Amino acid sequence: MARETLPVALELMFGDEGGYSNRSSDRGNWLHGALVGTKYGVTGATLAAHRGVKSVTADQVRAMSREEAVDIYRRSFWPQCGGDLLPPGLDYAVFNSGGMSGPSRAVKILQSVLGVREDGHVGEQTLGAVRKYPGGVSTLVHAYCDAYMRFLRSLTNAKTGFPVNGRGWTIRITGKDPKGEWADQLGVVGNAASLAADAGGQTVEKPQTPPEAAAKADSRDTGLREILKKPEAWGPIGSILTAGGAIIAGNGPVQWALAAIMVASAGLGLWYFVRRVREAG
Repeated sequence: MARETLPVALELMFGDEGGYSNRSSDRGNWLHGALVGTKYGVTGATLAAHRGVKSVTADQVRAMSREEAVDIYRRSFWPQCGGDLLPPGLDYAVFNSGGMSGPSRAVKILQSVLGVREDGHVGEQTLGAVRKYPGGVSTLVHAYCDAYMRFLRSLTNAKTGFPVNGRGWTIRITGKDPKGEWADQLGVVGNAASLAADAGGQTVEKPQTPPEAAAKADSRDTGLREILKKPEAWGPIGSILTAGGAIIAGNGPVQWALAAIMVASAGLGLWYFVRRVREAG
């Protein structure tokens, strides 16, 4: 359905991702504790999986050809992001997010906008919701990019999250520099809207973005405050507060011990929930 947009989507992706990068503030540049870098947005982990090996070196990443990167995106990103199923423009927006955060996370964000089950796979339920979205594809593209920006802002890790990469991510997605030093451009949202109107890509604009725009946006960098806002966290938090109140109100060792066990149990449940959110991908 949207195959004709793939070459354009790849050119735009390479415009944002550039060549080889080994910035330490990019989580995607690390593999098994070693700084191996990325090239064309392809991480060492992705390259190793594509080649069927356990690991790759920085030299192997640096030597990767553009042709191999295109093959990786065609095989392991475009289909998983629903590229052959989603309408033009939206396919590119989700594909871009897939390159930054992984296909599963990119699709889950789309599903959250659509209000359907967030399973990370583009199926008939997701496609049906896309077709029925009020305002059409262009409106959905803007809503999706807004949702992805909210996800990026939730990554509050000071070393690899929004604090160090947020300006580049913002320029990449919105085309606007928060500091006003880079000229305004279409960004992902503008180029996706252009593709929605013209799948041939005649009106897209090659991106010009700073190095940090290519950094991977990983859910493992999600801030604790953002996680605790999720309704699923309220149960364990309520249990901890209730047990804490019982400790304060208790009038004997047995009651204090039971309340302490409740606190520990609820705390463990909350810890597992935080871990699950960060590792959800």
